Amino acid sequence: MRTSSGRDIMSEIEEFYSLLDSLKWGETVLLEHDSLTSPAQGLYYIIKWAMERNYPVVVDDFLDTLYLYATHMKLAGFNPSILNNVKIIKLGGKLKVGDIVTRLPVNEPEVYEKKYAEVTDSLFKQGKVINPVLGFERLLVLANSNQEILMELNGVLEYVGNEKRIAFYIINEEVIEKSNPYIEFLLREMATTVVKMSKKESGIVLSILKSVNNEVDGKEMTFL
Repeated sequence: MRTSSGRDIMSEIEEFYSLLDSLKWGETVLLEHDSLTSPAQGLYYIIKWAMERNYPVVVDDFLDTLYLYATHMKLAGFNPSILNNVKIIKLGGKLKVGDIVTRLPVNEPEVYEKKYAEVTDSLFKQGKVINPVLGFERLLVLANSNQEILMELNGVLEYVGNEKRIAFYIINEEVIEKSNPYIEFLLREMATTVVKMSKKESGIVLSILKSVNNEVDGKEMTFL
């Protein structure tokens, strides 16, 4: 399948899948985008890739971010029913998308982090999972202090290297830059792979800014 500009979409999807296949269990991937670049299609293909390989998907949905992604998917011509059987850990918010396994409040970080650990421990006992994390930057914006932000980031660090999952933190970098610029540096430091999405004339370009895998570190690919 080719676009009017001659781009081979299937080849681009296969290249993206090749990147995903190169990831190791235990990795934490940071996928950065700006406010004018929708990551919804990226999430769609991450879930599709996982399902084709029989990997269960568990989405952490902070403050109804998944609803926004589902809406963008539908309007862009992607079938949002792919989310119907995806397990959702809902953190704040009220809009239902997917198979919600639990709802956790986010106004008391210590409480929700304890309950979150209980839920994920139960899910991990069932096998390895692909774990997209959506809207985490929104949670950080709500933090009342730098100490609270560092507590949230430490919660991310605790799961880096957990071989029961591959996590994808899909982050609006502009929100991070405007709220607390150092947060992006700390997230990049913790992540095992950092991918930046940029809108260019040729399409969405994925730049791999960092990877523990030297074979993909520094590469770029056009994606849809």
